Amino acid sequence: MHDYIIKNGTVVTETGVCRTDIAVKGEKIAALGESEFLGEAREVIDASGKIVVPGLIDPHVHIAAPFMGCIGPLDFYSASKAAALGGVTSIIDFTNTQPGDSVLQKIEHRKEEMANAAIDYGIHAKIVEATDAIIGEIKGMVEAGCPTLKLFTTYRKAGVMIPDEDIVRVMLEAKKWGARPGVHAEDNTLSEYNDDLFAAQGKTDWNYHYLSKPPIVEGLATAKIIDYAKFAGCELYIFHVTCTESIDAIKRAQKEGYPIIGETCIHYLELTKEALDDADTGFRYICSPPLRDKKDNAALWDALSEGTLSLVSSDNCLYDDKEKTSFLEKDARGNVIRDYKKIANGVSGMEERLPLLMTDGVGAGKISLEQLVEISSTNPAKIFGMYPKKGVIQPGSDADIVLIDPDAKMTLSAKTLHYGIDSSVYEGKEVKGMPVMTMRRGEVIAKDGEFFGKPGTGQFLHRTLG
Repeated sequence: MHDYIIKNGTVVTETGVCRTDIAVKGEKIAALGESEFLGEAREVIDASGKIVVPGLIDPHVHIAAPFMGCIGPLDFYSASKAAALGGVTSIIDFTNTQPGDSVLQKIEHRKEEMANAAIDYGIHAKIVEATDAIIGEIKGMVEAGCPTLKLFTTYRKAGVMIPDEDIVRVMLEAKKWGARPGVHAEDNTLSEYNDDLFAAQGKTDWNYHYLSKPPIVEGLATAKIIDYAKFAGCELYIFHVTCTESIDAIKRAQKEGYPIIGETCIHYLELTKEALDDADTGFRYICSPPLRDKKDNAALWDALSEGTLSLVSSDNCLYDDKEKTSFLEKDARGNVIRDYKKIANGVSGMEERLPLLMTDGVGAGKISLEQLVEISSTNPAKIFGMYPKKGVIQPGSDADIVLIDPDAKMTLSAKTLHYGIDSSVYEGKEVKGMPVMTMRRGEVIAKDGEFFGKPGTGQFLHRTLG
C-alpha cells in the first residue's frame, strides 16, 4: 500500500505540463499514472485546481552565519519553517571559514549546526585562502559531498578576498578532482577606492552603498573570473548576478562554448536601488552586490527566459532592524549617523521566492510554469549534483512535492512571513500563487500555512557533480 496518492493536480516539470496522479511510498515517488491504476493509499490528497511541482531547492542561503558580528534570528530549524512555507524542501549553505581554518573541519562544524533542520541541506565549501594545506583539502571536500566552492574577489579588509593567482590555483585543483568554483564577483580595487573617497568626503548615507559599487565593479570582476576559468579549463558558477554588464560577459563565454553558470536572486528581480534613498528605511535594503535599477531588473528576467542565467536563489541573509543597525554611531545630539559601511548586509527571500516568481514571473508572462520549475528546482538539482534524487517528479526520485494554489493571494509583510524580524523589504507586496502543501521525502511538513516539520528530520545532501 502506498502512503499517499496525490490526484487531480496539474503536474509541471521543466519539459511540460500534464495531468497525472502521483503515488508516494516511504520517501520516494513510487509511480505516476491514473489513480485508479495506482493501487490503494493510506491517504489521498485531492490536488484539484492546484499546480504540482518538485520541491524547490534554494542553493544560496546564509543561516546563522556571522557577518560583522551579527548572526540573524534563525537557526536551521526555524529557517526550515520559513523555507517549507515557501515551498522549499532543500537548501545549500556555506562553511563559516576564516583565515587559518581547515575547510574540512568547517564542513563538519557546519553539518553539526545544520543537523536540527527539518528540510534537507547541503554545504558549499567557502575558501578564503589558498595555502598548500587548503589546496590539499579540495579532494577531501569532494569526497565529503561538498564539491562546490565559493571564492571572493572582494572584502580584502575582512580577510576573505583571495589574490587572483590563488583563484587560478584553486580552479586548477578543482578541475582535477571534480569540484566547481563559484565566485562572488566584485572588483575590490574600485569598491575600496569609492569607500575611501566617500568617507573622506563625508558621504556615507545609505545610497552611497550602491554608488560605491556601480555595475562596472561587478562587470569587471565577472569578466576577469571568466577569463581565469577559460585558462584553467574549469566550470565556473557566478553567484548573484545583478546587472547587464555581468550578463553580457556570461553570454559571450557561453556562446564560445565555455561552461559558465549564472545565478541571480529574487531581490535583484524585484527591488531597485531607489529603496536606499529613503533616510528612514533605506538601510534595510543594503545587500551585496547592491540593488540595481529597473533596466537591470528587466535584463535579468530576459536572461532567465533565454537561459543565459540558470536559476534564481534567495541569498537569504536577514537581520532585524536593531541588529542590522547595531554598529551605527550617534552624534552629540543623539541622532544616528547614517553610514552604509556599518550596516550588516543582506535581505530575505527564502519564503518569498516562489510567490514572487509566480506573481511577477509567470503571472506577468516573463517566464512559463515550466521555466519556473527549471530555475527554482530542476536546474539547482542538476547544477549542484542532486539530480534525479531531487528536482523532478518521477518514479524513484525523492517525494519532494509542492502544491501551489494559483489563485491564492497574500500580502507579504513582517507579520505574514515567518522570519521573526520586525520588517520586510517586501512590506505590502501583493502576491498571487501560493504554496499550500509542501512534502519533503514523503512527509507533509507544511500545509495551509501551518508547519509540521520536526527538528533533525532533514538529511545531509552528499553531492557529486556529473
